[in-house]
Amino acid sequence: MGLESERSGPVTEAVLDEAFLAAAARYWHPVARSTDVRAAPAHAELCEVPLVLWRRPSGDVAALVDRCPHRGVPLSGGAVDPAGRLRCGYHAWAFDGAGRCVDIPQQPGQNIPDVIAARPVRVEEAAGLVWACLVDETQQARPRPRFPQIEDLGWPSYVGTVQDWTGQAARQVENFCDIGHFSVLHTDTFGNAEVLAVEPYAVHRTDWTVEADYRYPSVNPVAEPGPDGRRPVGETFFQYRIELPFAVWLGGANGPGSVMFSVSAPTSATTLRLYWMSAFDPAVHGDVLVDGAGLQAVEDRIWAPDKAIVESQRPARVFAATEAHRAFDALGVAYRKALRDLGFAG
Repeated sequence: MGLESERSGPVTEAVLDEAFLAAAARYWHPVARSTDVRAAPAHAELCEVPLVLWRRPSGDVAALVDRCPHRGVPLSGGAVDPAGRLRCGYHAWAFDGAGRCVDIPQQPGQNIPDVIAARPVRVEEAAGLVWACLVDETQQARPRPRFPQIEDLGWPSYVGTVQDWTGQAARQVENFCDIGHFSVLHTDTFGNAEVLAVEPYAVHRTDWTVEADYRYPSVNPVAEPGPDGRRPVGETFFQYRIELPFAVWLGGANGPGSVMFSVSAPTSATTLRLYWMSAFDPAVHGDVLVDGAGLQAVEDRIWAPDKAIVESQRPARVFAATEAHRAFDALGVAYRKALRDLGFAG
């Protein structure tokens, strides 16, 4: 592998962004943690579309485009009434979970035309997250990615803190799956500075995944150094399964019998909101509560340098880049090809 361009010719940032966002809109992405959506309206962003989320008395989450059809005011600045309807903070017009305007206080008792409505957005709640899709079911590219260890098996789990990165979602996913940087960037946690070489590994592509396994001599990030100043080293069996376009199922990241799920939701073409969670097999770890604070502390030390790298990459748009690829970049190269095949490069 040598120096390769992701484009066959010059293209503007506006064209790249339009293609990226149009492709991304056809997929499900997380827009909030379940615990962060309550009765009060909450604002979210997805693919440059502002959203408002709230939890109705039934417990279900509703989502609308965050714009009142009357005077264009953000509905997230309003309030939810006792009936679970979202009222605009400007004129108190009320909207139900489907976006229908059901009350105009200035015209009590009058018929409200169906055309007066906020745009509804499809939402699902699963694995500790609220997911949204900006298109209807006939236009969506694939069903929502699933986390079976939590959704089906009920493994003890922890949903991490949400992070906002000034970087492209594709860049973040590629960074998360970059084996070659472990022994350089993460030597204060799990990276082994004495093993820089990356052994050859196979990459497998399916319709909706890009997959690879890799055995890495990782350093224990929480162990105390021994008399020689070194922390214990043990093999970590990383099992990567990229769920296209921006989710990654990663087995082994938190030790044997663990699975990590990272999802990069594009808030715009060049910014993202990162969601992550980890689940632990009770047959290995016991059916006990996850030490969320301890896990969060370790992961924060890993995410921080990755965030700095992704935010520093230029060009920010991966498909505007002319970059050198080597054999150990095989997973990232396959991922870029998969995104191109799905229309993210235009």
